[in-house]
Amino acid sequence: MANENFKKGVYDQALIDTFLRIDVMLNEEDGKKELSLLKNGDDSKGYQTESFAGCTANVALIAKGELIVANAGDSRCIISSKGTAVEMSEDHKPELPKERERVQKAGGYISDGRINGNLNLSRALGDLEYKKNQDLGPGEQLISAVPEIKKKTLTPDDEFLVMGCDGIWETMSNQSIVEYFGQKLAETQSISKVIEGFLDKILAPETTSKVLTL
Repeated sequence: MANENFKKGVYDQALIDTFLRIDVMLNEEDGKKELSLLKNGDDSKGYQTESFAGCTANVALIAKGELIVANAGDSRCIISSKGTAVEMSEDHKPELPKERERVQKAGGYISDGRINGNLNLSRALGDLEYKKNQDLGPGEQLISAVPEIKKKTLTPDDEFLVMGCDGIWETMSNQSIVEYFGQKLAETQSISKVIEGFLDKILAPETTSKVLTL
């Protein structure tokens, strides 16, 4: 909210600025110290070691009757509009033409759907070891923190939105998820109970392909 573009009502650029600011903060001493505290519980081990962690980010901002979604990575946002699922973000996978082109221009390669044989997504916060090329801007690195922006003017047809990380969307289609939430929300006012029931529904019954008999 302190961002100048946010104050001016230029919300899409404010979101982009904020995503990029996170990466800057992760590289600063205070950011490294905070990461060390989160990881170790104290800073006795020092905080000069670089963090190789990364995270997808999906942000939905509603302002002046408009839904603005900023996405970097393979988390996803959809909105139910009169019972129909409307995609408000695109999963950033390396095999997408625009993502592949950026990766290759940055000197990387894609193997088995992974950048340099490692990450299976092409945009994220953090993952700073993939963003070290001083000759390239933030939107040109192997992994980019620049979010993709999608906007939608809200109407009375728009009922609710669903946001979640990649594992959620691998279990059911967007439309099936919208139909599930639409039905359950019509039966109860408790959103938390609906979400709890949904997560229970999509949990794998086991973690292996075979049932072990003890």
